Amino acid sequence: MGTKKIMDFFNNRFFEIPRYQRGYAWDADNIRDLFDDITESKESNSSHFIGTIVLSRSSDDDRLYYLVDGQQRVATISMMINAILKKLKKRDRDYYHRFYVKDHYYRLKLLGKDGGYFCDLLEGKKLNPKNNSQKLLKEAYEIINNTIGDNNNKTLLDLIERLEVMEFIEDSEGDAIRIFQTVNDRGKILSNMEKAKSLLIYFSNRYLKKKLDKKINAIFGEMFDIYADIKNLGEELGITLIKNKEFTEDSILRYHFISYSDENYDPTPSFVLHYLKESLRTLRNNKQNEFRELDNFINEYTNSLYKFFKSFKSVIERSINQVDYYKLFVILGVSATLYPLLVKMEDIGILDKYIQDEVYEKVKFLDLIKLIDVRIYKTRGTDPRAEISRFAFSLNHKKTEREIKDWLLWFNHRWMKKEEFQSYLHNDMNENRALQYIFIEYCEWLQKRKFNIKELKEISKKQPQIEHILAQTPKFSFKSHGFKNEKDFIENEHTLGNLTLLEKSLNAAAWNKNPSEKVPYYDKSGFKMTKKLSAKIAQITKFNKQEMEERTKGLTSFCMEKWWC
Repeated sequence: MGTKKIMDFFNNRFFEIPRYQRGYAWDADNIRDLFDDITESKESNSSHFIGTIVLSRSSDDDRLYYLVDGQQRVATISMMINAILKKLKKRDRDYYHRFYVKDHYYRLKLLGKDGGYFCDLLEGKKLNPKNNSQKLLKEAYEIINNTIGDNNNKTLLDLIERLEVMEFIEDSEGDAIRIFQTVNDRGKILSNMEKAKSLLIYFSNRYLKKKLDKKINAIFGEMFDIYADIKNLGEELGITLIKNKEFTEDSILRYHFISYSDENYDPTPSFVLHYLKESLRTLRNNKQNEFRELDNFINEYTNSLYKFFKSFKSVIERSINQVDYYKLFVILGVSATLYPLLVKMEDIGILDKYIQDEVYEKVKFLDLIKLIDVRIYKTRGTDPRAEISRFAFSLNHKKTEREIKDWLLWFNHRWMKKEEFQSYLHNDMNENRALQYIFIEYCEWLQKRKFNIKELKEISKKQPQIEHILAQTPKFSFKSHGFKNEKDFIENEHTLGNLTLLEKSLNAAAWNKNPSEKVPYYDKSGFKMTKKLSAKIAQITKFNKQEMEERTKGLTSFCMEKWWC
């Protein structure tokens, strides 16, 4: 342990990121904070401490070190130095490039897919990021180049070289991770997933003679890769829940716990970490059979979490080329509470099986999930997460397919009986988050064929919106359109009969016009229900309360048959 200036830290060393680490995660604020440290160093005319770095030595190469903690700072400093060098004279540039960036091999090797990307970035190649860490690397390098500008770059390099870090070096990676648990003090706040990994390593290292260190490292490394793939898939496909910045590896950690334990049906990631700590501490106190119970728990929990991550990715990947899954995740936007159950059902291989029920033919278990989401979560707008979460946990006990089917049907009846569903469909539907999905299914029914994946993706690109046929800011006489008064119109304006589906650009053009004026825009729509509506309005040259009520009745009848029971 000791402080080192950056120039001494890099001297005659090469660095690799261990497999279990996450990818690059710094954003603009983190990078500007580092520039502030450099500025402070200049103003105080002294070296400036920028935090701790934890390393483990390679057993094969005395110049190679694994960055257990410090990846974000070392990668960012490497990009800063590389950007500065491009503006130095060739003689200086070549020397410093060998010292900091590449001496036959690159000084810093990032994880997996990011390794080659990072090297290409430093070489100035034009790149298209393939995942979130690559996107952040590209943005970071752009910020660095813009900040450096045409300043006195040799002076800036001197200031970076004078920055100081506290360096911890261990021979064992497990020991290094134990240090990392206690001294991490800079950069991105550790996720609970990362804390869980280091916690498991600590107990393996301390009480199991390092027996499970390599296994935990390898599995967590794969899980961080799987999470990056899931995040990238969510952004590419447009899955609202996953592309949201609040969705992290901790989200999957939490979803897994719901299906793993019945201690808490709505746990926070910090609760999961607390559960792990308490479980490990309890088992540590039982020293019989050389901590066999502790060994079994770490193995079992790690394997279960890994399996859940793989199943999560597997079910999301189906959205790439399977219509039902694309509709479920992208168009319907299945509720977050249902994710643990969905992943657990994927894990036991049941989602695409038919339910084997004499009343409901050609119905898959996946259809029961969609049924619950449309009726209970989206139309009724309630979230009975305790029951769903406990049922997801119960699937650990090898329920039969019939038991699973019976429970899902019972749950639907309990929270949304047929009469209730019909009543909701006749009321305000404008805020129903399933409405676009319902209307797309209705368009397919009218066309007597299903959209394929390519068509659904094109629909998503056009950003369909819910269109009010009679505008919400009326410019017409209420009585001339069959309404008793304004109150009567307000009570009906958000019913199914006054709503249709329209592409965003057409909706903007048709906004606040009378129905007869909207016909040219409705004609251009790719949605069968809207084209059919256009033809009807053009034929009868009007749209009033009676037409609205007839449409509500027809759409309600479709919904009752489509989302049955």
